[in-house]
Amino acid sequence: MPVANSGPLTDEEAMELDEFLLAAEGDEQRLPIDEAHGYLTGLIVGHAPLSMEEAMHAVWGEPTFKDDEEKQHMTDYLVRLYQDIVLKLKEGRSFEPLAVEIEDEGEILVAYEGWCFGFMLAVTGDEERWGKLPENEQSLLAPIAKLALLYADEDVDMEDDEYEMLTELLPGSAVGLYQYWQQQA
Repeated sequence: MPVANSGPLTDEEAMELDEFLLAAEGDEQRLPIDEAHGYLTGLIVGHAPLSMEEAMHAVWGEPTFKDDEEKQHMTDYLVRLYQDIVLKLKEGRSFEPLAVEIEDEGEILVAYEGWCFGFMLAVTGDEERWGKLPENEQSLLAPIAKLALLYADEDVDMEDDEYEMLTELLPGSAVGLYQYWQQQA
């Protein structure tokens, strides 16, 4: 799929994509950008046998575009997001989950739960493969799964220091799982 531009999305482009994804108007299937980034990361990490079109459909369902130009524009953004994730995982050292800022009691916080939730959507979508994950590698998945529970409104009791520790483990978890699945391919 040809992409008009290449390279990672700028902050403005990421915000534009997120606004498009959030403007679902009755389409509950669309994922906000942090979930979409996590979902795509989970697909890439686990080497899910999905085409780019299937991955896009999973991220945004059946969107209604204003015109062909908007369709191409948003498709380019999503493909670039995907390509950037692939590149960062291959590099191994520079990968960072996409976090969003949320306001909580007047304080701005960085939240990783949506990314983790998206990642776990990819995992649960391929349970047969991920169910064979050895115990050592399951420990890499544990921080992602635990933070995803916070997003899913599960009754999870977590102190701030535990949350911070788990978020610090996320880049290494994603890269470690990616490397494990690479060796299995």
